[in-house]
Amino acid sequence: MTKSRLYIYIIAGGYVAYTGIGLAKSALAQRPDNYLLYLIIGILFVATGGFFAVKSVIRIFRGDYADRSGDPGDDPQEDEKDEMRDDPEDR
Repeated sequence: MTKSRLYIYIIAGGYVAYTGIGLAKSALAQRPDNYLLYLIIGILFVATGGFFAVKSVIRIFRGDYADRSGDPGDDPQEDEKDEMRDDPEDR
């Protein structure tokens, strides 16, 4: 997983958690007929969004992500240099 994808997970997880908090708050304030269902769904949203956001933050701080800059083939000039080198094993 790349670093940019982890940042997207943080934003998306935060938004899902924020939506869950809003749903739970409005369910408790307005008390609709099935407020308990809304409250449970809101808590699930908070837990799921918080999990993804916190897990992604931890992975970023640990450096546990794929760094695309080290992939072979990213720099065409480097590939060209490799082809031009005379490898003694080829002789």
